[in-house]
Amino acid sequence: MSPNSDVASIIDSNNKKLCACLAAGDSAAAARCYANDARLMASNVDTITNDGLAAFWQGAIDMGVKDATLISDTVEVHGDTAIEVGKYVLYGDDRVALDNGKYLVVWKHEDGDWKLKEDIFNTSVAAA
Repeated sequence: MSPNSDVASIIDSNNKKLCACLAAGDSAAAARCYANDARLMASNVDTITNDGLAAFWQGAIDMGVKDATLISDTVEVHGDTAIEVGKYVLYGDDRVALDNGKYLVVWKHEDGDWKLKEDIFNTSVAAA
């Protein structure tokens, strides 16, 4: 395995962990997937930093997000930083798709693990 594929495998595992946190309704655990100096940049909200991550994910859970799927298209590793580009699907009850789109995450190797540092995503669903 190349170093890129090793890191890609870890990132895939960490993405599954984040999705499991959402499925469990555990916004605090979802927030712990992020680096100490993380920023989340979602549509229609200001940039969210660590202090607001749990509240952001709790809001998503409260709006009906019950699960998610994250699929990496590419992962590039540059030392203690990795750049991931992929697609997401957010699910509600009975795994009904609520939203789908694309994302870009800059990962940071921190405290012995890969954490989300810069997380930006936006929908691919056309506005009503």
